[in-house]
Amino acid sequence: MRAVAQRIAIVGFSAFERRTLESYFRLVDAVPVYTVGESVTDCDWLVADADLPEAILAVGRAGRVRDTVFIGGSKTPPTAGAHLSRPIDALQLRRALDDLRSRRAARALRESGLAPRLRLAATGPSGLTRQQALNDHDVQDFRASAGYSNSVLAEGDQRLDQVLVVSNSPAECRLLRERLVAYGYRVLLTRTSDEAVALTSRLVFGFVFLGVGQGGPAGFQTCRRIRRHPTLAGMAPVVVALTQKLAPIERIRATFADCDACLTTPLDNHALEQLLARHDRTFDRVFQPTAPMAL
Repeated sequence: MRAVAQRIAIVGFSAFERRTLESYFRLVDAVPVYTVGESVTDCDWLVADADLPEAILAVGRAGRVRDTVFIGGSKTPPTAGAHLSRPIDALQLRRALDDLRSRRAARALRESGLAPRLRLAATGPSGLTRQQALNDHDVQDFRASAGYSNSVLAEGDQRLDQVLVVSNSPAECRLLRERLVAYGYRVLLTRTSDEAVALTSRLVFGFVFLGVGQGGPAGFQTCRRIRRHPTLAGMAPVVVALTQKLAPIERIRATFADCDACLTTPLDNHALEQLLARHDRTFDRVFQPTAPMAL
């Protein structure tokens, strides 16, 4: 059975830009994957001109910010699906839409309870462990893991709490592992891009933290390889570039490498928490500080 093409609403843009985008989606695939529609509310995805305040307003009023790829503009809503800079690059736009589709499919898979359950040695009490306990009607006691609530995941939630850290800096690996384990994540470490690509093709990761400060262009190339390589069940991880300085050129390089976000090192705890909360919908419930119990 032929898959039904997903519809895209183009919000804003000049007549020339609209015609260019419409032509691209009409001609790029022998069997259309995307078609251009009109309705902001009924289309599967939106592409909006972030240089036009009225376009951003239209998307917000429709409640479709998370389903939108914004192009241009200096600022976009923090919950935007993706943000690309101008000039318009149709290939980058296609990749962003494909990534949004992968994330939606991954969420649907998790919510259906069909996501594969990974069995790795845990470095700390995980959200997945809590969820399995709830499913078995046997809530375990995690008082030994100071700072975590026992029943913070809602019924049907599954947390992709496995994280891959790719860096040739032992200090960077050690620091990030300590921070992430403290938030209940399980952490795998690797120093090579080849192993990182192999791991992401075999295992499901919620996040991949990619050290690019010392690897330079090779670090960003690793992100491109991860994006191009098939992932298990189409579940694409959130790729976060770690850089020693967050100059505008670094953001641009990270965007073109298809990274989802950038963080500077040494890590700022608040920035890390904001990033985790933005991309892990269970984070705010899992990471709930609890008062120490009286002995």
